[in-house]
Order: sequence, then structure tokens, then C-alpha cells
Amino acid sequence: MKGMALLKVGAVCLATYVTGVYAAGPHEGLDCLGCHDPHYAKAQKAFKVVNNLYPNPRAGQTVTGIDALCLGCHNISKFGGADVKPIYLHMTHPVGVSPNPKIAQVPERLLVNGLLTCTSCHDPHPSNPNWKYLRVDTKGGSQVGVFCMVCHPAKGDQNYYNVKMSNVKLFTSMNEETGPVFLLPVDQSFVINNPTPSYITPLEDYPNSLAPAWTYVPNEPWIYNPPQDRLPEGLKKLLESIRK
Repeated sequence: MKGMALLKVGAVCLATYVTGVYAAGPHEGLDCLGCHDPHYAKAQKAFKVVNNLYPNPRAGQTVTGIDALCLGCHNISKFGGADVKPIYLHMTHPVGVSPNPKIAQVPERLLVNGLLTCTSCHDPHPSNPNWKYLRVDTKGGSQVGVFCMVCHPAKGDQNYYNVKMSNVKLFTSMNEETGPVFLLPVDQSFVINNPTPSYITPLEDYPNSLAPAWTYVPNEPWIYNPPQDRLPEGLKKLLESIRK
């Protein structure tokens, strides 16, 4: 009996350890050098990868800033990405645009220079314990509506989730003085746009001698390409032009 009790305790401890280690998701395996390079940065904030090949269909120009870093991995190679769970801006939530107040009431602190970016919705650092690195705890994805209502409060049912949007806190790890915490978007400590000092300036685009970010991800299969025959016609034409 005593042995069984110890076995159960050990199993609980192991489960807790595994859950804790992988709570934040596959970015854990990247370590800091997966996204940042302290010596040979290709963009501001010591970003390790960029993607300036993919035209943003909503903005009418190629992706820039934090979006370029994210799409340096999360896009297909034809668009300058690394085939790591690729997304197409033709088919996903818009980024690189100024929100239309008739469509979304975006808290100002979620914008970067007035624009909606990948980090408006996600805090990609491993300290974020939320599902898909979302800024709001969605109970493992079962309450995504709470997250969506941060910017679309009129479109959701607060009573259904038994929440008041004025009380929903967002995860942020950007302010080192505060540390990784959940804060209301109006809190002065909530920071996502921290300008990089001018002494960090990338010189040019060149091969990085370190292993690329996507080689470190250990936790799940990452390579995925949507069926080509189901892509929008405009996206098919864009892919064809790149192939040529």
C-alpha cells in the first residue's frame, strides 16, 4: 500500500512537471536565440529572422516590424518563411493595419505605432502560460470568446462566459520592471511597444551562422501546408508568380 501511495505521488509530481514545462507551448524549445540574436541581428530589437518577401494584402506592402519576425518562421518558404505552422495573411486576422472602430474597439495599449500586430493578440515569450500564447486565459481554448471580446465587446455574450470585460486582464512580459504578469490593458505597466535604442541597427541581410530558429522546436510536428486546391484564387496567382 505504501509503495502504491508513493507511486501515485510520483505520478502526480511527474504530471505537474510535464504540464509546467510545456505550459507555454513549443516556443519553450526555441530558447531566446530562436527569435533574437545578440550579436548578428537582422532587425531592430535584436530580431534573428525577418520576412520582407510576403506582401500584406491588407496593408498593400510587405510585412514589417514584429510581424516580419513572426512570419520569418510562420510562413511557407516561398514567402520567405520556414514552413513552421505557416499562415497566410490572405486568410487570417489582419495585421499591419489601423483598426476600424466600427469593426473593433482595440485597446490603445495593444497597438504598435497605431497598428494592429501579431503581438496585439499574442505574447510569444515562453513565460506566457496561455493557450497559443494568447494574451487572455481562454481555459485551454475553451473560452476563446473572452479573448475576442477584448476588441469586439459588442459581438460577444459576456453573460455566457460570466465575465465583465472591464475586469479581463491581459498577459504581458514586455516590461522587465513589472515582470510577466496579467494586467488590465489600461494599466500603465502594460507595455508592448518599447522602442529599441538607435545603437541596435541591423546592417544588412546575410546568412546567420547559428542554427535557424525552427530547428530547435521539439514538441510537435510543425510542417503543415494547406491544400493548394483550397487556397483563394488571388493567393494561388501570387504563389504561381513566385514560382516563375
